[in-house]
Amino acid sequence: MKTLKQLERLKKMHQLIKNTNTGTPKEFAFRLDISESQLYNILEDLKIKGFPITYSRSLKSYVYNDYCELEVLFSVKLLTQHDKINIAGGSIPDFFNTISIV
Repeated sequence: MKTLKQLERLKKMHQLIKNTNTGTPKEFAFRLDISESQLYNILEDLKIKGFPITYSRSLKSYVYNDYCELEVLFSVKLLTQHDKINIAGGSIPDFFNTISIV
């Protein structure tokens, strides 16, 4: 599940940054098993979302400039036929049916 993997990566990133233990960008990307360009894209996205992340050359680590915690919430719910109709507004009753490709 791609989403769970991304959430685990985000959690790991947060812990490494919080503990001032990321290493250089190259080392940080290696620890996360991603490319440096992916790392820069993720960090930029987090900064846009308000995470106070900077790189400290003296510490050779990414750090938070301010107190920061990460909370990730998600849920899984079984949708009934009634739920599907309510979500689709009653106009697309088969919107959530599985598509099979043979």
